[in-house]
Amino acid sequence: MIVMLCMAIHDQTAEETSAKKKKSSLRYVLYISIVLVVTIVSLVVSLWGHTQEVMNAFAQADVWMILLMVGLVALGFVIDGIIILVFCRLYTRTYKFHQGIAATLVGQFYSNVTPGASGGQIMEAYTMKSQGIQISNAASIMVMWFIIFQSALIGFDVVALIFEWNTVMSITAHIQFGSIDWTLPMWPLILIGFGLNLFVIVMMFSMSYSHRFHNFILHYVIGFLAKIRLIKKPDKTRENLRVQVENFKIELRRLQSNIPVLILQFTLFVLLIFLRDSIPYFAGLSLKAWGPESTFDISQMFHASFLSSFHQMVTGLIPLPGSAGVSELFYSYLFHDFYAFLPNGTQNPYVDIGATIASTQILWRTVTFHFVLVVSGLVAALYRSRGQQTPVTANRQTFVDLQLETFDERKISADTMYETAQLSRRELLEKLRPSRKGKAEEGDESTPTPKKSKKPKAQPKKRSSTKSQVDETVGGKKKRRKKNQEDDWDKLEI
Repeated sequence: MIVMLCMAIHDQTAEETSAKKKKSSLRYVLYISIVLVVTIVSLVVSLWGHTQEVMNAFAQADVWMILLMVGLVALGFVIDGIIILVFCRLYTRTYKFHQGIAATLVGQFYSNVTPGASGGQIMEAYTMKSQGIQISNAASIMVMWFIIFQSALIGFDVVALIFEWNTVMSITAHIQFGSIDWTLPMWPLILIGFGLNLFVIVMMFSMSYSHRFHNFILHYVIGFLAKIRLIKKPDKTRENLRVQVENFKIELRRLQSNIPVLILQFTLFVLLIFLRDSIPYFAGLSLKAWGPESTFDISQMFHASFLSSFHQMVTGLIPLPGSAGVSELFYSYLFHDFYAFLPNGTQNPYVDIGATIASTQILWRTVTFHFVLVVSGLVAALYRSRGQQTPVTANRQTFVDLQLETFDERKISADTMYETAQLSRRELLEKLRPSRKGKAEEGDESTPTPKKSKKPKAQPKKRSSTKSQVDETVGGKKKRRKKNQEDDWDKLEI
């Protein structure tokens, strides 16, 4: 009877899991369909009125420069694979470089086909689990990845705003639809996007180090948002936020215990962001946007990278799968003056700005998104390692649940690593600290140090030779006591 009941429960659970997987698959099909439909619509809009000019631009394009763009995109995934490799080598020495590239490609595919790139982290974690990394360690790696990436992104955005502040103030969006003709400034959206990125990392740090602020957010802020109906499930929201803050503290402590790895990974992330954001500049070079004799200009490359960082700030506000449609729209606004003027600031006489924006946008989007979507999709579909097991649904909530399930194990390992690192640093400081004798020797030899008057040592009391011999042996106290007892017996006999 019990066996039959267990079998019935197992069958019911299997049916529910199968139904959830089917629903999840349909959701992915819907997301990919949205991406394809919006991409086709944006392509039609981009070519509208400029079809012949765009075709001519591609016919005269520099093929080698296009291959360089593909190479830069591939180099970005190589760097990301190295980042994953370095993290995994903290836990095992058997992790390979190609496994890191496979994991990052799988994560990139699910980031491209889920709203707000919410499915990438959990799928990347489960890919590492299939490669032999414990799921708790994989969750730790993805949280550390987020901390360093977000910090590097904020740093890069701050530099971009400092150097391109006048450009930010001058960027406008020209919207014309029938009788409607609006010119809107772009700086509010850029600053809101930057503020959102900054708010996430600052709030995590603040809630991690301030218990009072932590309680204020959990109780009062979430409670207020629930009363005005902006949050439907306040208790669930509190639990999720608490889990994410606690995991942030754990992995931040782990990073503090290994400063060289932290510096290396931060440097790699900054390089990764710079290379990926510079692709629009090479799109312009490949289509000869600044004339047939234009050559490489590092200042223009940085200018394109900073504009791309503004592009990321704006598109991050609209959580569509792959930022489809939104990415193409804001590209035309942000890079209008980039192609409309030569590097010396004069009007660009070589281009029809509408056709140039359309052709560079199509090339940029094809290389950085559609080509990546196809390659990463093939890897996600065909890559298998050690009986791959994936979650039913790939979204942010699934990743939070994974962090909660592995919390205790990761906290113990992080605390142990931090304490070991602190102990090693103390031992190193002790070794580097000069001894008193060394300090005295390093003093000025020309200045004689006054000699301390030696006090005469107290003369030790003389002991009998028999007693001295007993004291020098192992366990002298016991032998001395035994000797005294023998002397007493001798006195009694006398």
